[in-house]
Amino acid sequence: MLRPPRLALFLAGLAVAAPAAAQDFQPPESHGASTSSGVRIDLLGFSSRVGVDASHGGAVVLGSAVDVAELGSPQVRLRPSFEYSGTGSVTSLHLATEVIYRFQPDRAPAIPYLGLGLGFYAPSEGSDRLWLNVVMGFELAFRPSFNWLLEYHALDRLGRHRFLVGLSTRGSGNE
Repeated sequence: MLRPPRLALFLAGLAVAAPAAAQDFQPPESHGASTSSGVRIDLLGFSSRVGVDASHGGAVVLGSAVDVAELGSPQVRLRPSFEYSGTGSVTSLHLATEVIYRFQPDRAPAIPYLGLGLGFYAPSEGSDRLWLNVVMGFELAFRPSFNWLLEYHALDRLGRHRFLVGLSTRGSGNE
């Protein structure tokens, strides 16, 4: 049993603790990060996708990309990517670096984009090649930090066509 002075101290502690509830964390505002010119290097987004290479026997394509930099504007992104494709015993690896222009900010419900890149293509049979590739696609809002992704890749002077679907995240966009 608590003595009266200890009871009074205990009740006073409860009275002080009740208003001291947990507070919501408010991240600091970034002043001018989304409007600055120049290059900003950051993990801006990540995407994983699966699809088909329609021009070569319907090979299954698995790929991923990471938006690693803004180039002068939040809508212009540098994006390294890779794709692995194969049918049976014939496989290939495509490594690329692309510059993507996003027509809407990261928080928009639909974000169409267009880009060009330079890719290195390494098939299991044949010779390795370096070629230009074209990227077109759009993202549709799915969750606050996830978007559905539909994408088309034209590789090898528009001679190879890949259609992909997947999910993307947008982590540090400052819109």
